[in-house]
Amino acid sequence: MIRFVIPAYNEAPNVERLMEQLRPVARSLGARVILVDDGSTDGTADLVRAAAGDLHLAVVTHRRNRGLGVAINSGLRAALSEADDNDAIVTMEADTTSDLSDLPRMLERFDEGFDVVLASVYAPGGRLIGVEGWRVTASKSVSTFFRYAGGLRQVHTLSSLYRVYRAGTLRKAADTYGYLLVREPGFAANVELLLKLWNAGATVCEVPTTNDWTSRKGTSKLRLRPTSEAYLRVMLAHLVGRIQPPPQSPLAELHEGWQDK
Repeated sequence: MIRFVIPAYNEAPNVERLMEQLRPVARSLGARVILVDDGSTDGTADLVRAAAGDLHLAVVTHRRNRGLGVAINSGLRAALSEADDNDAIVTMEADTTSDLSDLPRMLERFDEGFDVVLASVYAPGGRLIGVEGWRVTASKSVSTFFRYAGGLRQVHTLSSLYRVYRAGTLRKAADTYGYLLVREPGFAANVELLLKLWNAGATVCEVPTTNDWTSRKGTSKLRLRPTSEAYLRVMLAHLVGRIQPPPQSPLAELHEGWQDK
């Protein structure tokens, strides 16, 4: 079975279009949709429920905004609580920038045996549209560093959220890292999680994608300084071999329950 995990924070302007795009895809795949409402104050979760129709939808609710990494952590754990080891878990953006036309190719690579399949804007054939130059430069710099320092030279984009994971691979990592499977609360969590899976022996590949920011509404949640500091933490932790869970997780209280629609 396929499960979509979609973190969302104040995405009311985008969720109606998101569900219009996702409904036929999820129906055709017989997929489950898990939305993580990360403390939204604009009614995001209610709008998703209203637009879901007959989709098999569950909502994970954070009472306040915790950050993308925490939302990913909660959503993946909700999916793992009901998934078989060979099930696919698809993480994607709530702002409609994840191109669902690439999903069939991503699932093909998954069926070929890869544990993690990334949608990559920097792979040959990939594109970024409508993104400020400094964001492109920063993103490329992060990916380039971790490609070489982390041993993932075959992957061009390491920071993307749009991915397909093998549930069993995530489960093994979750058993190892506990609640700190995803330690970083913000955008750096995507790189952190990929490094942990890669270091644990996961097989990784990528599929080129187009990420069109002109299709989304609202402002980006990414903030330059805290995001840069987070990538630096991950970078230093990786260089000294310390991407390991602490004895006790400060995020344990954040593993909140999730409810069916």
